[in-house]
Amino acid sequence: MAKKDYTKLEKDDLLKVIEKLESRKKYGLIWDEEKTKEQFEKESENALPVLKEVKGKEIKTDPNKPTNILIEGDNYHALSVLNYTHQGKIDVIYIDPPYNRGGDFKYNDKYVEKDDSYKHSKWLTFLNKRLRLAKNLLHEEGVMFVSIDDSEQAQLRLLLNEIFGEDNVDVMVWRKSGYGRDGKMKNTTTFRKDHEYILVCYKYEKKLNKINETPEFQNEYGNPDNDPRGPYKAGSISRRESASNPEHENFYTVVSPSGKKFTRQFDIPKDDFDSLNSDIVENTDGKKVSRIYWGAKDNAVPAIKIFIFEERSITPYSVLLTKGTTTEGTKEVSEILDKDCSKMRPKPTRLIKTLIQLADKGKDLTVLDFFAGTGTTGHALLKYALDIKEKEAKFILCTNDDEGICTEYCYPRIYKVMKTGYKNKDGQKIKPHVGNLKYFKTAFVKNSISRDDLKMRITRECTEMLCLREGIFNEVKAKPDYHIFEQNGRIMGVYYSMERDSLAQLKKELDKMEGEKILYCFTFDPLGLDKNDFVDWQGVNLEPIPQKILDIYEQIYEY
Repeated sequence: MAKKDYTKLEKDDLLKVIEKLESRKKYGLIWDEEKTKEQFEKESENALPVLKEVKGKEIKTDPNKPTNILIEGDNYHALSVLNYTHQGKIDVIYIDPPYNRGGDFKYNDKYVEKDDSYKHSKWLTFLNKRLRLAKNLLHEEGVMFVSIDDSEQAQLRLLLNEIFGEDNVDVMVWRKSGYGRDGKMKNTTTFRKDHEYILVCYKYEKKLNKINETPEFQNEYGNPDNDPRGPYKAGSISRRESASNPEHENFYTVVSPSGKKFTRQFDIPKDDFDSLNSDIVENTDGKKVSRIYWGAKDNAVPAIKIFIFEERSITPYSVLLTKGTTTEGTKEVSEILDKDCSKMRPKPTRLIKTLIQLADKGKDLTVLDFFAGTGTTGHALLKYALDIKEKEAKFILCTNDDEGICTEYCYPRIYKVMKTGYKNKDGQKIKPHVGNLKYFKTAFVKNSISRDDLKMRITRECTEMLCLREGIFNEVKAKPDYHIFEQNGRIMGVYYSMERDSLAQLKKELDKMEGEKILYCFTFDPLGLDKNDFVDWQGVNLEPIPQKILDIYEQIYEY
């Protein structure tokens, strides 16, 4: 790349360069952003992104289920749109970005080769702005997981430290290959890389759930009291009397079925112990047995039964050894699409489902993947949703369509998993996970010299963005000046016209409908709507457009 001639710069431009150089930190991640600026497709130049629905690809299986989203287009533009529709609303983000090993990462329409001297700078420039937009989307308790390998792990950790704060970034290790020869055929002069990393980023609160899993013991265990719940390991839950602290809050006395007393320090509170001991079932001999094992004669030190086939909650660990393999992930998608997907090397749903469960904060759940690839995150969430039927769980997937990744892999996979089902390798029919999907493509509104002209045009083109923001998609009325949408007892009106002639008719339509109502109404005024136009509008939340959209885009784009 040619060296910049600073002698030709104007005074103001030169001052900007000096300020930038002086503001650079003395320690941390520094790369050449100036020489690796990202270029986008022609249609997006001097334009602002919106969404347009691809009607023929909608999936509807149950109107009572939430609507999931698939956005085809550059994820930078998709994230820009989501910064208006979903800022602060995403609970979990998982991404599996290109690893930049050489030839696997496309930048400015060219693959970045291993010997490219700006290899790392291009990758960091590409990822930096996307990660910053993604952070805005996370809920205050939100968590982002990023898969990576040794090619960029060191650089990525520094970048995430800068964006989230050093104390808010953790690292996990995932074993990507299984036992035996699974995934281990590559020869090497040093050692095979059987692992990858998952960097864990917390928006604010550094907290994860306990991990839910069935035990994977190396030894075999029996069922000495014939508990109907199956074989188990008797696990220790107390200290010896001599090692117990009488002042500890978990120091208490329990009585065995035979009447023997044990006074010592336990690992669990008394209420928890009593709950386990009172969870009683009857075995085939007619004897009542609980989740506490008291020995063959009901007089031994109490132990907790860890059932071999029962899922339990335990403290998460940093090395994930049994959460699927790359081979497993490849087999999953190849089986669904009935074609060889080995070049994709997708993650297994078992891994992604585990990460979602760790970060699920117990309320309605929204999961985002803006490097969606073959759609593994969507598939994993549909599986996870079966375990949490008491609340809503939905996904947003974003991907471009390079080499047909969206139209030939991601969408067909989600379609089969959600609507038709598929056959596994043994010919067994796998039933679909019922759900709904809206398919959007990114589109663009060209900028203009007239600010008012831009406002009018983006208002006419932002309807799908408003539907996505509110989660209301079913159009029930379409007039030249306004549209009305309804879904699950919620109603949204969109008023497009500068003139207010049709407002009265829109009000009549909304008055006929029951439910929570919101109106997005066009105005040139950046300060909001004129209250005199809505004096008798009762029970309708009012939102001006498009100023809030433009305010967000002004922070992202130069226009």
